[in-house]
Amino acid sequence: MTTEPPPAVLSGSLQDRIRLAVEREILSGERPPGSAIDDRELASRFQASRTPVREALLVLAAQGLVQIAPRSGIYVRRASVAELVATLEAVMELEAVLAGMAAQRAGKEQRVALEAALEAASACAQADDLSGYDKANMALHEAIYGASGNPVLVDTVRGLRRRLSVYRQRSTHHPGRLTASDAEHRAIVAAIMAGDAGEAAACMRLHINLGGEAMVRLVLAAHALGTAGSPALDAPLRRTARPQPAAPRRAKTRP
Repeated sequence: MTTEPPPAVLSGSLQDRIRLAVEREILSGERPPGSAIDDRELASRFQASRTPVREALLVLAAQGLVQIAPRSGIYVRRASVAELVATLEAVMELEAVLAGMAAQRAGKEQRVALEAALEAASACAQADDLSGYDKANMALHEAIYGASGNPVLVDTVRGLRRRLSVYRQRSTHHPGRLTASDAEHRAIVAAIMAGDAGEAAACMRLHINLGGEAMVRLVLAAHALGTAGSPALDAPLRRTARPQPAAPRRAKTRP
């Protein structure tokens, strides 16, 4: 884990600094789903008592990023496949509504921002830059949010996307996904520029659905293979002791 600057250098409460650091590590993939979180290590790292650490982890648990299992431990939460599908459905519908609103409400400034964000994402896709594409993709969606003019829906969809972010990063690793995603983005932005709310919503719905299908396929494959850190289970994986072969019996010898 990274070393944090001394408390005096950072602003905000100690609890907030701990929460933001752990959240950043979860969303970046540094702490994968199912990995254990050591509250004692965090307390030592931030030169804090375990109280602000626990409070920070409780907030992350309420956000759906951390699972606190009594008498078991604290873990980065794993989402079940059913939960991922349900969350994707919600994101798909909300993003479609926001894209439709953007088509109806985008002004000159928002249109310029959309075109710039689209070109930045397209450049990353053509360069096969996964890390850059993740950031550019989010910037493009944020540009659509800004053009929608509905901060309430935007806050809701941001929260849902945060829960999916770790898994969504893996979906862009699917062969051909970056190229397909870039084409889908172009269709969405073209519909917004044309002021066609219905087409913008339909293109966005297709985009989220195809990206989600790629993500769920990877999750299911990881689960089927039984790989460590598979996000397809709700509870943390527990190691079970392998049965030891019985000791061979010694033949009895006659005196």
